[in-house]
Amino acid sequence: MHALPPAVRSTWASPAKEIINANSTKLEKHSHLEADTLFKARLSVLKQEWAALGAGVSSTTAKRYEAAAQSCAAKIAAQADAIAQEEENLALDEQALALAKAALENAKTFIADIFSAAHVDELLAVNYEHKLQELAHAIRLAANRNLPMDVLTKEFDHRKQQTLSLVEQIKSSGTLVQLTEQLKSAENNLEQSDVAQAAKQKINHILKYAQDFSSEQVPEIVAHAQSTVKNWVKTQNAAEQSAKNAIREFTELVRKGSWAVEQGFVRKARAIQKELSEKRQTLNDLPKAIQAKLDEFEEQIAKLGDWHEFAVTPKKEALVVQMQSLIGSAISPEDLATKIHELQDSWKEVSKGGQQQDEALWQQFHQASEKAFVPCKEFFDVQAAAREKNLTKRHEMVAQLQHYLTSYNWNGADWASVEKTLKVARQEWQLYWPVPRKAGNELQQTFEALMEQLFGKITGEYESNKTAKQHLIESAQALISAADIRAAVETVKKMQTQWKAIGKSWYKEDQHLWQDFRQHCDAIFARRTQEMEAANSQRHAVQQQAEALLAKLDAFFTLDLAALVAAKADIETLKSEFFALELPRDTAKTLNEKLNSTLIAITEKVERERNKAESQSWLDLFSVCDAIRDYELAVIDAKSDNQISAKKEAATQLVSSTPRWPSGTLSVVQQRFAKAASLVTDEQTKNVQALRVLAVRAEILAGRDTPAEDKLLRMNYQVQQMQQAFGSRDSSFDALILEWIAIGGVGADAYSDLLSRFNRCRESGVKK
Repeated sequence: MHALPPAVRSTWASPAKEIINANSTKLEKHSHLEADTLFKARLSVLKQEWAALGAGVSSTTAKRYEAAAQSCAAKIAAQADAIAQEEENLALDEQALALAKAALENAKTFIADIFSAAHVDELLAVNYEHKLQELAHAIRLAANRNLPMDVLTKEFDHRKQQTLSLVEQIKSSGTLVQLTEQLKSAENNLEQSDVAQAAKQKINHILKYAQDFSSEQVPEIVAHAQSTVKNWVKTQNAAEQSAKNAIREFTELVRKGSWAVEQGFVRKARAIQKELSEKRQTLNDLPKAIQAKLDEFEEQIAKLGDWHEFAVTPKKEALVVQMQSLIGSAISPEDLATKIHELQDSWKEVSKGGQQQDEALWQQFHQASEKAFVPCKEFFDVQAAAREKNLTKRHEMVAQLQHYLTSYNWNGADWASVEKTLKVARQEWQLYWPVPRKAGNELQQTFEALMEQLFGKITGEYESNKTAKQHLIESAQALISAADIRAAVETVKKMQTQWKAIGKSWYKEDQHLWQDFRQHCDAIFARRTQEMEAANSQRHAVQQQAEALLAKLDAFFTLDLAALVAAKADIETLKSEFFALELPRDTAKTLNEKLNSTLIAITEKVERERNKAESQSWLDLFSVCDAIRDYELAVIDAKSDNQISAKKEAATQLVSSTPRWPSGTLSVVQQRFAKAASLVTDEQTKNVQALRVLAVRAEILAGRDTPAEDKLLRMNYQVQQMQQAFGSRDSSFDALILEWIAIGGVGADAYSDLLSRFNRCRESGVKK
């Protein structure tokens, strides 16, 4: 490589002055920016660019750069100091807030400690006021840093005041531990009820300070005190209620005693008097009104005793006479025994409460009773034999019931038969009556136990049936909100069959269960009906939408071809909307068939209209050609200028007013029209021959016969075509038509006949 010239090397080695100044200017501008997160990174890039400049920097520029660099460094240092100061402030704020929260927690702990103190001396040993002042100082320090301390400060002040008030309360009343023990020791001691009441009030006053504790923070002594107070109140209420009940019972007993005295029941009244005396020993103080009634009762019973001794003897003498009159009586033994028993009961009644029994009268009454009862003995012996027989029958029934209970197949029980057995056994048992009292009572208990077992079997079955039906009810209720309502209906039908197979339960409960089950079943069926109605409504709405779309499609029948072509997009939209509908299953086929028939009808109408328009366009084309031919003939025949102008104007208007042209014909017509003014007689003769050839070609293409006068022309043409085109032939009328309309100036006589031949061929070719 060749060395560079010295001048070039000097320029190459040192940076250009403009680059140095630009770099220095960048740094100066950078020094005026804010020291954001990218400030230091951009400064580092600028320093790297400066370092890459190397030598060649003037001292003035270097000083500018250094001053800017120092300014940037000062900004970075200031930003770092600000960040450090902010971080320090945040740390101090967190520390102050943590100290404040710790102070609040310590204040909460003080209250728990105060509650747990066993003796007042323990509280006096701790200066809680001084401790709270220290904690308040920590709160104030945190508040001085403008921290969000309102809630914390308010809660601390509350805790502080609560703690000091609690200490003062305990100093005056005693600790919670002391008061709880005092209440507990006096709980069952009536003599210390006032002491216990005072202790309870003090405990309740102290416990007010425990309301701020959560259920997890409540000190054990607080829970113990609350439980002790609750138990004491419960015991006191029970004792008060017991005392009230005792007074109530005592009062009622006094009332019964007074009634017995009024009725003359001496014995009953004295029994009540004895019971009142015993109860009086257990009562402390009687209300004055009750004591007055008791005193009155004592006076009444004393008077009744004196009177009874005076009045009862004549009654006993009358009873002796009545009993003696029954000796040898002719009345039935059963009625006689009844009268004897009635007189004996009367004797017992008048003898109640008597101080002496009138032994002489009693012997007379007893001897008369024995003699009067002799006719009844045989009667009662017969009754005793009947009772023994009934007892035997009942023993047999008990044995049968025991065998029935142990041998019956309860797993396959016929519960209707079991119920009948229970009913018949009860009825038959009643038939075997009367029975000896003691033996009958014992056997009655055995019978009732067996009947209870039998009833228990039925009860178990009823309860099992009840549980099964409740499960069906729950299942039916769950089916109300089932997603598949059809499956839910089928399931509930099966459940109804299961319900019938379960069997009955208790009558009233069974009725309620059936009502609940039927209610859920009805709800499911109602929901099915509702959904079916909604589905029917939806199907009806869809069908209406489909019919509305079909009606819109029907409306297109009234449009002409141009409107139908323009409405193609609308028809496609209606088709898409129709196909997007979820048609009802029962009418989908009919609606789709109607749509298809409608679309086919529209398509056929479009085709008809197009064919009609196509036919009309050919008619219009040949009409235009006739007008141009009139103009051409006027030119060939050298008509007057006015006549020629009139023919030309008529042809011009017809060309411009023709709405539709067969494909490719307009340009041919325009070219023919343009050449019309230059036609001559010789050209007319040549054109007649050309049209005649076209008519022959059309007949060949259509497969039609050619008139006799042109058969030779047809044969010559075909021979010529075979020679020139190797047998090629015309394959479409389109090319022939374009050639036909391009030929002008042919007279009316020749043209009319040739045109008829040509059109017949063209029309038959179109039909094919």
